[in-house]
Amino acid sequence: MTASRKVFMLEAKNFVLGRTVLVGAVALLLFAAYGFFYGNRLIGQQQATIDEVPAVQQAHLKGIVEHGEKATVGSTAYYPFFYTVNPPTPWARFAIGQRDVNPYTLKVKMLAIEGQLYDTELTNPLTLLVGNLDASFVFIFLFPLLIIALMYNALSEEQENGVWKIVRTTTGSIGQTIAGKLAIRYLAILLITLVIFFLSVIALQLPLTAPTFQLLLVLLAYVMFWLMVATLVVALGRNSAFNATTLVCIWIFLAILFPGIANIAVNNAVPIPEAAETAVRQREGYHEKWDLPKGPTMEKFYAVYPQYRKYPIPDNKYSPGWYYAMQFSGDLESAQSAEMLFGKLGRRQSLSEMIGAFNPVITAQQALNRIANTDLSSQVRYLESVKAHHRQVREYFYPFIFENVPTPSIDWAGYPDYKPVAYEAGPLAGSVVTIGIWGILLALCALFLFKINFIQINDIQNA
Repeated sequence: MTASRKVFMLEAKNFVLGRTVLVGAVALLLFAAYGFFYGNRLIGQQQATIDEVPAVQQAHLKGIVEHGEKATVGSTAYYPFFYTVNPPTPWARFAIGQRDVNPYTLKVKMLAIEGQLYDTELTNPLTLLVGNLDASFVFIFLFPLLIIALMYNALSEEQENGVWKIVRTTTGSIGQTIAGKLAIRYLAILLITLVIFFLSVIALQLPLTAPTFQLLLVLLAYVMFWLMVATLVVALGRNSAFNATTLVCIWIFLAILFPGIANIAVNNAVPIPEAAETAVRQREGYHEKWDLPKGPTMEKFYAVYPQYRKYPIPDNKYSPGWYYAMQFSGDLESAQSAEMLFGKLGRRQSLSEMIGAFNPVITAQQALNRIANTDLSSQVRYLESVKAHHRQVREYFYPFIFENVPTPSIDWAGYPDYKPVAYEAGPLAGSVVTIGIWGILLALCALFLFKINFIQINDIQNA
């Protein structure tokens, strides 16, 4: 074994047996264990609720039909709810995203749909960047602290206790010595990363499919980014206190301050009053029809459903056909606001991703949520599927309503089944490339600073 290899092995042994590594690794494992517990509990509760929906739907419709057995479908159809669900993906346990604030099950009536969709605010991804202590939180927010703790004194400690002078005069290559010290820390941190991720695969029962390996790819790129941040600060050649303070300040800025400022910027750049406006216009769109002639309302309905023109609608009294045409008219009059709302949500998402390109913390969190289908785009797809299902339900019952069919004479469970939104693998390459570019730039800057602050100075002093 060569002398340099012996020095490397001794350095590795001293580092691994050091108190900082042990305390940091144990603390991170404890937080990770809680993250696994929290993710399993929250998503497990949601899945349990979703599993109960079919039985609840069946019992609900049975009660509605029994109550309205002497009425027509047009009267009874006002009361039932039709349930929809947004099942979690297997990776939602790892990155909960916005599933704890956005509805994962919605029940809608035959009435106008727009006023039924927006019970909770559709939140921008940056708003919820710091949220649940799930597995993704451990990697995104706590792992950088471990990296800071293990890296901040990689060289400065030996400079401060006088050992560095001996190393500098006895080593054959100061560059190899620095590279060895950093490599030991890199390997230890990457090993901890792999161990905790492997434990998350077991604890969260993540399938060994492409999305799971995509999670790992994003996390490895993210960890390397923070290793390069720490390396750059170490390369400045300052004391341990300066390194630690600088790194913590960088973490606070990237993980807390930047997302907060970005959220304000996104909200101001793309305000969204349309959620409330859509509901108000939809309500006004059908409430005002009570005092207007029925003809114009029916003409709007016939423009979309001309097959129902053959059914007479009396002008001087209430009729179920006119009532549901009026509800549909309310949706038509709020359609523009609804379209603007979803368009602005898309713009918010795009703007958030653009801003995230300047902050790998945001980029990584968005990528994990995208892989888990727990981001804003996934919620919007769910809402769009609810609207499509509502249309199918309406169109199933319309013939019975216009023909005044008695309530017991139809199959109330015969409407088209709701089809949950399928898993969608969003674009990932851009996120990994963005984080990778930041890491490469920092690595190049660090190499330049090492050459100036350590290698050249050592050559001059030896000369």
